[in-house]
Amino acid sequence: MAAAALSCLPSHNPTQGNRVIKREVMQGKPADAIIAYIRMQELGFSADNFTFPLLLKAASDLPSMITGAALHGQTTKTGYSNHAFVQTALMNMYSTLGQVDGASRVFMAMVHKDLVSWNSMLQAYVSNGRMDDAVELFAVMSVKDQVSFNTLISGFAKVRDTASAMLVFRGCPARDVVSWNTVISAYVRAGAIESARSLFAEMPEKNAASWNTLMAGYLQSHLYAEAVELFYEMKLRGSNPNHLTYASVLSACASMGLLTAGKKIHIQAGQAGLAWNPHIVASLIDMYSKCGNLEGALEVFYKAPHRDIFCWNAMISGLASHGHGETCIRLFDEMRAGGTKPDDITFIGLLSGCAHAGLVGEGRRIFEDMERRHGTMPKSEHYACLVDLLSRAGDLTAAYEIVETMPFEAEAAALGALLAACVGHGNLEIGEAVAARMVERADRLTDGEYMMLANLYAACGRWEEAGRWRGRMNNEDGLKKTAGWSEIEVVGRVYRFQAGERVH
Repeated sequence: MAAAALSCLPSHNPTQGNRVIKREVMQGKPADAIIAYIRMQELGFSADNFTFPLLLKAASDLPSMITGAALHGQTTKTGYSNHAFVQTALMNMYSTLGQVDGASRVFMAMVHKDLVSWNSMLQAYVSNGRMDDAVELFAVMSVKDQVSFNTLISGFAKVRDTASAMLVFRGCPARDVVSWNTVISAYVRAGAIESARSLFAEMPEKNAASWNTLMAGYLQSHLYAEAVELFYEMKLRGSNPNHLTYASVLSACASMGLLTAGKKIHIQAGQAGLAWNPHIVASLIDMYSKCGNLEGALEVFYKAPHRDIFCWNAMISGLASHGHGETCIRLFDEMRAGGTKPDDITFIGLLSGCAHAGLVGEGRRIFEDMERRHGTMPKSEHYACLVDLLSRAGDLTAAYEIVETMPFEAEAAALGALLAACVGHGNLEIGEAVAARMVERADRLTDGEYMMLANLYAACGRWEEAGRWRGRMNNEDGLKKTAGWSEIEVVGRVYRFQAGERVH
């Protein structure tokens, strides 16, 4: 299409050619943008200082440095390498492709460095985790603006350095809402949710990103009730939730099984015109599935006008959790037939579905096909699913062989699934071997792991050993069995009840 459009343009008209290239870049087609440029050259077009920034943006979205390096050479040959727009685009291209030293060389060669170029170099260091270089550059910047301060704060936020982020924040000559949001995100990333909440309360002005940042912190800290309450507070204060807000609060509802609240939020998202946003569709499918309403999840899935990989994955995972392994596989085939390529999350859902449905042969085949047919390298989570599949089927020897031969250190999920199966089947030999691996992995066991070991010995009639493990949990490691709890939602507020409590 781009080549056809260019063939109709008058010769040597870079402005109209640039429009074609820009359209391809804006549509997320970097390769087509480069092809359009090659066609331009064949038709006698000459690039200008507006062409190269567009091309360099396209090159930054390609997986290889080859195109970007070639374009850099062309900017030099055509005399545009000293143009400010082109130099900034070169820096951004090198930075995006992880070539920070290349960006630095372009920056150092610039004769006239304006604020945009200083900030671009600062962003290059920050986005690639080179905080020492970023601090050094920030110190020698002849002029700084709010973007400079916010960029440095965001860098410290990414590395969870709250002290440095706050130091820069306090030194801002003026703090805008981005400054506040960025420093709050530093505390959220570091898991310091109380500090994040305190800063949020101090904010003189909040936007949707402010609410979303704190809500993300609540989700990260498993404070799902607080996330739901924050959503209602946001609406009460007249701030409009966006698609990320709805996706987050629906995730909180899913984690707590709040179907009634989730349905109300679904209606509100529809009233806001956001119900068919792909992020929200995936979150709705997840919420309905986890709340036990699989019909609601399927209704959302099949009514959605557009289904991306996240929607497919959410539906496959929902079916898996309800034990519909064969339906998972059929949906997977339907997804591939429609042209959507599976990712690693897809296979976690498929393997989980096979495990819940007892489809051992199908699960093994899917695992073996991951890399061979679909080009997806199995990760530790996939091996954990395979161990779970074999454990649930009672093939404990094969499951333990996977644990011993997998190319990763076995994680808690895999070992826990195998130990639970050993309890159920009374297999003390493999159970003790798994327990030894657990101790090696983490030095100490969780309360749940202690209880499984005690139950294993009890299941095998080793009552004295079972009592000893319960004693070790209480006396040596000072652990107590986590009390059970439940939550209910009443008029927009979530109440938690813990086993044995009498305060409500």
